[in-house]
Amino acid sequence: MGLLEEHKSERKSRILAAARKLIADKGYEALSMRTLAHASRVSVPTLYNLFGSKHAILAAEMQETFANIARALATVPSGDAIDRATALLEAGLHNMLDVPDYNRALVHIMLSHRETDPIRHDIEERYIDMMAANLAAGQADGELADWFDSYVLARQMFATFMTSMLGWARGDLDDDDFRNAAAFGQSLLLLGVARGECRSKLEQRIRRAQQRFKRR
Repeated sequence: MGLLEEHKSERKSRILAAARKLIADKGYEALSMRTLAHASRVSVPTLYNLFGSKHAILAAEMQETFANIARALATVPSGDAIDRATALLEAGLHNMLDVPDYNRALVHIMLSHRETDPIRHDIEERYIDMMAANLAAGQADGELADWFDSYVLARQMFATFMTSMLGWARGDLDDDDFRNAAAFGQSLLLLGVARGECRSKLEQRIRRAQQRFKRR
């Protein structure tokens, strides 16, 4: 990367970090290009040159979040389909809980601004495709049953995660409950198709999750 590109990348990262903080502190409606330019120490024209619009900044932030999840999954040591599914879930949870105020605000933005639908759908499909590929690999390795459609199950797993995330964003679930609910829901879905060691592993995880819920 040349010096010019490195400088451009640094400014983009600084702008996205400032946008994340402004949204967490004051909400998306309070985010203006002028406010963001001041917070990130760049000019308003620079913002438009680098991103183009407020929605483009939000899209870039979501793309960066997905890239972080993808990188986390790529570093997972070799394991079975259940290990990889758990790693993907944990990567998603880590990104949500790392900056909770911002991500709660982001969920509300996604639900209340129709213009963000294309961004949300793109991220959803990429996450589902990644999970479906993992499930298909598990089928090929004999770890999962061969009768189910990997894409259909991956979509249902994502819907289950979203249900837990919405409860967390509303304040119905705290961080620990969000993590437990997401893991419990995913494990129950996978239990229906798991075989051998994978099934035993899932049963143990479900029992642990149940105990956590009972203690709360």
